[in-house]
Amino acid sequence: MKTLFIIIIAFALSLTAGSKDNTAGPAPSWQQSESFNIQLGVRDKNASMEYYDAVFKVTDETGRNEYEAAIKVRSDEWGFVNFPEDFSVSALDGTYEWKCFVGGIQVSSGTFTLSEDQRTITLPKK
Repeated sequence: MKTLFIIIIAFALSLTAGSKDNTAGPAPSWQQSESFNIQLGVRDKNASMEYYDAVFKVTDETGRNEYEAAIKVRSDEWGFVNFPEDFSVSALDGTYEWKCFVGGIQVSSGTFTLSEDQRTITLPKK
């Protein structure tokens, strides 16, 4: 019985060995970040494909600048990208058109507007 007690004490001490008391360390210093992104998404609701590559293309209102982001999506899960973050661009205010392609075929589209005083998204009419 005495041996069992010694083993339990030794085990308990080994669990607490190396633990650190954070009360003596420096106080946390917090930073924050905010970002405005338009989330674009696509989903194969019938799960007809095991995986697919979704390519999102966003064009500005002049039609001269096209930005692209691609993701790999599994089965019937949603695949999301964020504009402008995932497109490696600094977006300006204006109206943008987006399209999503899977296997070179357009599967989805819409428009959105970025402006200082208003953020709106419109979906295509069905």
